[in-house]
Amino acid sequence: MTARLDRRQLMSGLSAFLVTSPAFAADEAATLGAIRELRQGGFVIYFRHGETGSAGADRAPDMRDCSTQRNLNDAGRVQVRRMGEDFRRLAIPVGKVLSSEYCRCWQHAEAMFGKGSYEIVEALSLPRSYPAVTAEDRKLKTEALRALLAALPTSGTNTVLVSHGNNVLMLTGIHPNTQGEAVIFRPDGKGGFARIAAVLPDDWSRAR
Repeated sequence: MTARLDRRQLMSGLSAFLVTSPAFAADEAATLGAIRELRQGGFVIYFRHGETGSAGADRAPDMRDCSTQRNLNDAGRVQVRRMGEDFRRLAIPVGKVLSSEYCRCWQHAEAMFGKGSYEIVEALSLPRSYPAVTAEDRKLKTEALRALLAALPTSGTNTVLVSHGNNVLMLTGIHPNTQGEAVIFRPDGKGGFARIAAVLPDDWSRAR
């Protein structure tokens, strides 16, 4: 008779495989190493906004009215505050904090770094024609984001951008699938940048 594994046994086995897999361990070590490098400054940290849950799409969003948009939910606020605590624990120096004008993004910036800590910039917002993005809007958004990712931070600090998954996807082909995920970029000082690592929300708490 063939033995049957229940879901709990299957998930336990999968977790054990992931933890012991050399590739998984190497990826985690690289991510934690990248987080430690942030203490030196010189990076741009691009956050997809924190958890909003399955609240549905924005309804003809009005930037002055958060009720017309998806917002951070309670879990998202806890998630983002915890990341802010981790930044302070890890002594990661932050200079500029720039946010999309969408409520969920500046809510993320405020919960993570405090009131008055961020500047809202339209360049980080979704294209006006979203979700059916026009070629002109795509060009404008990608050029604006390219400039932000290539800009060198003030010496000894990191720049934080809080935006949307689709913006960085249009420019780089990289999509942060998890809400609250960050992508670390290193500007080269010559108008370019390199992707260093992707950091999931819980990764910050594992770093030392």
